[in-house]
Amino acid sequence: MSEIVLIAGTCFEEAKKTADRFRTLGASVYELPTADDIAARDAVLKEIEKEGKLDYLIIQAEYRSDKTPAFGSLDYTEMSQLYCKSVCDTFDLVEAALPLLSKGKKRLGLITDASASIREVTETDDFGYAMAKAGLHMTWKIYFNKLHPEGYTFRCFSPNPDGSGISAAEYMRMDFCYDERENYLHSEENRLVMRDGWFREITW
Repeated sequence: MSEIVLIAGTCFEEAKKTADRFRTLGASVYELPTADDIAARDAVLKEIEKEGKLDYLIIQAEYRSDKTPAFGSLDYTEMSQLYCKSVCDTFDLVEAALPLLSKGKKRLGLITDASASIREVTETDDFGYAMAKAGLHMTWKIYFNKLHPEGYTFRCFSPNPDGSGISAAEYMRMDFCYDERENYLHSEENRLVMRDGWFREITW
């Protein structure tokens, strides 16, 4: 049976490329342009329910401010909207998809941006974007803590800006070292990390 994949955020380039790549690999792929359309989300999940499972849920949320505020004049209303579109809608989608994910491979993937990370931060203009990304990263960590003991695996990937290295689809499909007889810290699956296209680990 082919893998069943739901990719949300295909209005963004990397998520769209990831959906196309999974199709070339023979997966059955469902798309949501954004995660905030509840009617579209419910309709897609209803279709996936006919498959009997969901193996991958992969999300990209790259919402940015429509303007660059002057220093000291942040638009907190807009920042709140960016947070809701990025973090709250992602949370709602994950919660809605969990019953189907529990019957499949149980993998949740986040396509993100190292420019809004702690170690590789280069974002200096769009504070709302950076804050929303920080919220997304923390959401993934919280879900890891909650669901990893139930057999869920997690991926957090920042594509290289120049397109070099591995793709998001390649990274999402990788299975990392896991042996329950080994020391807990020896298993890569027991860690949640962000990696880039060169497989470098990046601090949140």
